[in-house]
Amino acid sequence: MRLLRGLTALLASVLISALWANTLGLVLGYLLVNLLLAIVEPVLSNYYNQLLPSAQRATLLSVSSMIFSLMMVVLFPVMGWLIEWSSFAVAFGGTGMVVLVCGWLVFRRQ
Repeated sequence: MRLLRGLTALLASVLISALWANTLGLVLGYLLVNLLLAIVEPVLSNYYNQLLPSAQRATLLSVSSMIFSLMMVVLFPVMGWLIEWSSFAVAFGGTGMVVLVCGWLVFRRQ
């Protein structure tokens, strides 16, 4: 669980740092975010495998995938609008703040 907390904090800090980054910083931040997301996926899969019995695992993974897809249907247009309305830095910095708050809300209970 500490690994997930650390990855969440790192992801949030990289996104928030976009508020002060130049173009090179934004590109490097984008690459780092994608790297972190690639790390989080197998960590969560392993966490599910340890936590749930195999009879329920497939259902949970399917539901998780569906919720992710639904969130992307909403998130992509919102991010596009936010980028047009302000800038990439503000959009990604704001996303980082949302990730930070959501991570704090989830992990403070544990």
